[in-house]
Amino acid sequence: MLPSIGVSWLGESWLRTLGYALAAGAALLAGWREERGPPGVGRWPTFWFLSAAVLGSMAVVRAFDLGDLLTRLGRDEARRLGWYQDRRRLQAIVVGAIGGGWTITIAVALWLVPERRRRYLPAALVTFSLMCFSAVRLISLHHLDALLERRELVSVQVGDWVELVLLALAVALALLARPFAVQRAPAP
Repeated sequence: MLPSIGVSWLGESWLRTLGYALAAGAALLAGWREERGPPGVGRWPTFWFLSAAVLGSMAVVRAFDLGDLLTRLGRDEARRLGWYQDRRRLQAIVVGAIGGGWTITIAVALWLVPERRRRYLPAALVTFSLMCFSAVRLISLHHLDALLERRELVSVQVGDWVELVLLALAVALALLARPFAVQRAPAP
């Protein structure tokens, strides 16, 4: 369906689905190029294939709007169990835990990733950030939703811009990944 006047085409679910599919395809291409490159120490095409699987899964979730379904199921379950009115505190705790986990993971990755794997770090951080961002949106904390649903630039929601920029980065990082240059293992 073509976008209608007054509806932001950049925020449409199909565009974000396409973004995830493109990111998954770019990751597959990067893995394929690396797998067929010259053998060497530190080659890791599996990283790209796993990234493609994660991004492809997120494309399916986006295409079938499973995130909205999960949010509705959680909301219905909270109502059924009688704690819907008190949900915001739990939502804030979960969002805080996701944010804290993201921060700690980034810090640990920057500190502990060995040099031979550092070239994968930007793509890993972008993919992980997309996962965390999607999880935060699933939680549907009202205050965050109000921020992410604001229409700031060309009538596109802030949350859509964040997601699209991260997807563009994921595609660019995968496409710009150079096939692995041969490195020799140090002599014993």
